[in-house]
Amino acid sequence: MKFRISKLGTRPKGGSPKGNFGFRISRKAGGGQAGFTLMEVIMIIVIVSVFMAAIGIPLLSSLRESDFPEISTIAYFLGLEKLEELGPQTTGSISAEARAAVSGYGDYEREVTVEDVNCNDLSTPKAGSGCRKVTVTVYHSKIPNGASLVSLRTAY
Repeated sequence: MKFRISKLGTRPKGGSPKGNFGFRISRKAGGGQAGFTLMEVIMIIVIVSVFMAAIGIPLLSSLRESDFPEISTIAYFLGLEKLEELGPQTTGSISAEARAAVSGYGDYEREVTVEDVNCNDLSTPKAGSGCRKVTVTVYHSKIPNGASLVSLRTAY
């Protein structure tokens, strides 16, 4: 199919314009009135561009954050791995570990905190109660506060 651009209307010499002045993109070989004017084509391009920007910006933002579920899952399993590693130890022998890099996972750091708590109220510290709260927190640059797993150990 051939497209043809033709000028619309005529301007008499020395007179006022008659007809529709502009250009028309025609799909007819004969150059009839079917088709779009250049102004209509430009308006369609502008409308489509605005629509694409409205869709594209949130899409790009979501693509940047698309790795968060994977990072969170790895952090969870690294924390769980540490809790399982502490499992065979007796309650009294578990000690805190400072925040340090996790071997084989360069972007992750892990920390272990141990706190004696009241057995009836786990948020209240109480030395010698026989209950210890072990918290393993895994950090990543996209998880600034870390992902924490808590385990309660008793001396009973």
